[in-house]
Amino acid sequence: MKNKDLIISLIQQDLKHNQLVEGLENLGLDGGGLHHLGVLELVCRLMKVPESVQDQWSELYIGFMKEAAKHEIEEKPDSLRPLAEVCYYKLKHTLRSASRYVK
Repeated sequence: MKNKDLIISLIQQDLKHNQLVEGLENLGLDGGGLHHLGVLELVCRLMKVPESVQDQWSELYIGFMKEAAKHEIEEKPDSLRPLAEVCYYKLKHTLRSASRYVK
């Protein structure tokens, strides 16, 4: 598995996990933030995000987690894969854009 495919799969699983946690919270089953998987940090390391853009990059990532909560929960293994791919490419674009300004 290529690094890109691994990252997209991690993002997809995080989207699905976040979707479930958000759904449970909407039902009144609040986990108090105890079910954090740390995938954002893993993806950040795999994509070699410079410290100077981590805040902007993380906000974009978290925005996609919120977007996943708006999607219907599906049992299909490829559920949310397209959203994970868009997330990956936007994160990658953010890194490219930031690298132009970081010297």
